[in-house]
Amino acid sequence: MNETAYRGRDASRRADALAAAGAGRAHRRGPGRRVAAGVVVVVLAAGGVAAWRAGVFGPAGSPGSGVRGARPPATAAVTRRDLSAVTPVTATLGYAGSYPVTGQGSGTLTWLPPAGQVIRQGQVLYKTGNGSPVVLLYGQVPAWRALDEGVTGHDVSQLNHDLVALGDAGSAEIAALGWDYYSWETQAGVEKLQSALGISFPPGSLPLGQVVFEPEAIRVSQVTGSLGGPAGGPVLTATSDRHQVSVPLDASQQSQVKAGDTVTVTLPDGKTVAV
Repeated sequence: MNETAYRGRDASRRADALAAAGAGRAHRRGPGRRVAAGVVVVVLAAGGVAAWRAGVFGPAGSPGSGVRGARPPATAAVTRRDLSAVTPVTATLGYAGSYPVTGQGSGTLTWLPPAGQVIRQGQVLYKTGNGSPVVLLYGQVPAWRALDEGVTGHDVSQLNHDLVALGDAGSAEIAALGWDYYSWETQAGVEKLQSALGISFPPGSLPLGQVVFEPEAIRVSQVTGSLGGPAGGPVLTATSDRHQVSVPLDASQQSQVKAGDTVTVTLPDGKTVAV
């Protein structure tokens, strides 16, 4: 046997001896421990791979985040505002109120204003007889008697306020003598008013039928009297001169509106007006 073959057999024997020694140690430790050690290694390796994929060990991972490079959600300030809605409806544009204007005097109607005319404090309402004007004054109490120096009452008080408003009497002078008293200052104011309207008789006093008291300016909506007819009784039908919009609102929509709501009116010609 040559030297090369000898060395080969010697190496083979050493390998077999080492293998036998390892088998003996494995037998002494028991197969259970060897399997358990192998399981622990596998579990640790799997956990390490999962952590590496999640970016736990990477420099770009954010603390507490499971997603690499994740950013916090965007935020915005909450603003409190009123909600509004617009509901178009069909409406009728007209004038507020409607009532008759009644003459209290005698005589014959010789001039009447046309429908649509607006008549204000101190202006001629209609004429009787030989062109004698009947004057519109403001007041809640209707004319019911002749007014002359010395009488008192609510009708006199509203007459004095009219004279002051028209500039025919002084407020201080009327107040000193009494607002509800037909004083010489009242008489002087009535003369100024009569002179401006072309009334010459009776100077300084007001016979029943020469003035008509209404709460405000009137707009003639209809002429009910007729020329040549009696001046006593209904002469005109009037409204206020204030515009009014009437809406036939359905009962189901009534909860959607309240007093003070803004309304925009679209006129037949397309123009809009806020009321």
